[in-house]
Amino acid sequence: MPSKVSQEVGDLFVTETMVTVKLMPSKRTGSRLIRWFSGGNVTNLKLAAKDIAFLIGKVQGKTRLVRALTVMTDRGPAADPDKIGLTAAVQKAGFQVIR
Repeated sequence: MPSKVSQEVGDLFVTETMVTVKLMPSKRTGSRLIRWFSGGNVTNLKLAAKDIAFLIGKVQGKTRLVRALTVMTDRGPAADPDKIGLTAAVQKAGFQVIR
C-alpha cells in the first residue's frame, strides 16, 4: 500500500553561520552550517541554493512534500529577502517564497 504524501510549508531562518528549516505542521527541524551569507547578503547564490535544497530534502523525507518557504533572517523584518539575495537562492533551489 503506497504511503500518503503530505504537503507542508517550511520556515527558513538564516544567520551569518547557519541555516535552519522548520516544517509545519509536522514540526520537523534541521540545521546546516553555511559560509555563503556574509554581511547580511548572499555571497554565493549557487552554493546557497544547493545547501537549501539539501537541507529541505533531508528534513522532508519520503512522506512529506515542501513546495513553499517563508524566509527570515537574524536581522528581523527590516531585512528584505529580495535585496539580500535569499529569494533568488530559494527559487534557484526549486521552492516558492511566501510573503
